[in-house]
Amino acid sequence: MRRVRSLTLSVFSIILFAVFLNKAPELLNGYWQRILNLIAINAILALSLNLIYGITGMFSLGHAGFMAIGAYVSALLVLSPAQKNAMWILEDIYPWLLNVNAPFIISLILAGLAAAFFGLLVALPVLRLGGDYLGIATLGFAEIIRILITNTARLTNGSLGLKGIPAYTTLFMSWSCLGIVLLCTVCMLRSNFGGVLRAVRDDEVAAKMMGINTFKVKVLAFTLGCFGGGLGGALMGNLITTIDPRMFMITQTYNILMIIVVGGLGSVTGSIIGSFLVTTMLECLRFVENPITVFNINIPGIPGMRMVIFSLLLIVVIIFRREGIMGMREFSWDIFFPKPKHKKVKEESETVLELENVKLRFGGLSAVENLSLKIKRLEIVGLIGPNGAGKTSAFNVISGFYKPTSGTIKFLGKSIGGLRPDEVCRAGMSRTFQNIRLFGHETVLQNVMIGSRVRQKYQWWQSLMPFIFTDVIREDSTAKAQAMNLLEQLGLDEFAEEQASSLPYGAQRRLEIARALATRPKFLLLDEPAAGMNPQESEELMKFIRRLRDEFNLTILLIEHDMKVVMNVCDYIHVLDQGVHIAQGTPDEIRKNPRVIEAYLGAGASEGSAA
Repeated sequence: MRRVRSLTLSVFSIILFAVFLNKAPELLNGYWQRILNLIAINAILALSLNLIYGITGMFSLGHAGFMAIGAYVSALLVLSPAQKNAMWILEDIYPWLLNVNAPFIISLILAGLAAAFFGLLVALPVLRLGGDYLGIATLGFAEIIRILITNTARLTNGSLGLKGIPAYTTLFMSWSCLGIVLLCTVCMLRSNFGGVLRAVRDDEVAAKMMGINTFKVKVLAFTLGCFGGGLGGALMGNLITTIDPRMFMITQTYNILMIIVVGGLGSVTGSIIGSFLVTTMLECLRFVENPITVFNINIPGIPGMRMVIFSLLLIVVIIFRREGIMGMREFSWDIFFPKPKHKKVKEESETVLELENVKLRFGGLSAVENLSLKIKRLEIVGLIGPNGAGKTSAFNVISGFYKPTSGTIKFLGKSIGGLRPDEVCRAGMSRTFQNIRLFGHETVLQNVMIGSRVRQKYQWWQSLMPFIFTDVIREDSTAKAQAMNLLEQLGLDEFAEEQASSLPYGAQRRLEIARALATRPKFLLLDEPAAGMNPQESEELMKFIRRLRDEFNLTILLIEHDMKVVMNVCDYIHVLDQGVHIAQGTPDEIRKNPRVIEAYLGAGASEGSAA
């Protein structure tokens, strides 16, 4: 009922707007039609950059370069041979380019693909570096493209630019392109793959442990964003009908960033609202640059004053609405109607892990030395030791964050030593972290659904058109039902629509475990689950860990400093000290082991206990 109502209202609104666009040439003069076109084009550019920056969390300053590629590719395809012949004055145009001609729609697609190709070339090397390198590299790339356009006169007509480009960007064309981009973007972001993009933004390490190949996801998001940049540039060129290298300075990227900041980073609705506000305000404020008479006082026009006023208004928005108009929220018809509730489903599992002479060295430092252990199916095993013993390093080697220097790690009889974290997760192993790593801006339900993405079969491109590829809707609704079931089992269903970062500490711990369980693991690594808990919470945790093993058929390996938890919940315990495996046995055997006592309390303590 809720979906039908939202769909009906959306379709009705689209029809109304389509009627308005149809009547716009009669109702509006050419100037305001131009502004309507600019709003649509800026919205496409904002959506594409928001996908890169706001949704996937990669800071890019090169959108002007991708716009330039799109604008020139489209213009060169739609210009007639006669126009090209007359326009190339400094140097002759390449003969193969002279007779190249294509319909406008084809030129738009090829413009987007050309920009996406160059985006892929930039992303593949730079995204491996992480951090702010992408911003620096894309800034340099945009400037390189502009200089290349200026200096390749036979291809681009150099600094003279291209003039007389056919004005194919009509209201129908620009808003139709925006409608398609908007539809594909919304469909993708509403799918579980959209949750994966946001997960990479919120916590890349945790995303890896959910089985997500974060490098592949970031390259994909960046390439898609570049496609939108090329498409927007092509539409812009065919609207203005004249392009030259000076149009694609870094200020173009700043204008798009300004739209995203005003609307809200990560918000699709915000990109549309920001495009409307920024585009119209920049045009409406032009009057302050002309002479004005106020109460018989003549005020001379000041060139550039509209940008000063606009900048002041932007500063006010940032001060009083730092997250932008929409923040990370989206418009929903549900704000006008009361909210309903959700439903349920089930899960299963099994496992075995074997480490043999595993070493991990960082230069001359040995973090783990010849670690050998076997963990049987459905055991709860503890890995303990004093601070700096190498426990977390062992976890990181097992879960794929570090490649072992030597030795073998076998999981379910297959070697996993050296696999990436996402590959380890797909093999059936999941983990939590000592410092809770949730996707804080996502809801509790979305956090758990992101965990289930690793087991879904549909491809990312199918999420652009779920009305054709219905597996997207079916798999996502199953994932949602399973996530709700997990939340109910772990006592978190009442928080399903709450933001993950707003949960109390104990609930965040359970949510992190619920998200790990959504990957359908056979083996669960728990890194200090009792950290920060009071005695009563620790008591509940012990029951909870046993419940996990019994209800989900899990084998569990846990690091824990709370000895009461370890001794009461573990079937078997391994002890590390300075990277060396010094003891193993049942809780009773470990409690009495002199080497363990010495590791924790010093040599004198072990002698005293022996006496």
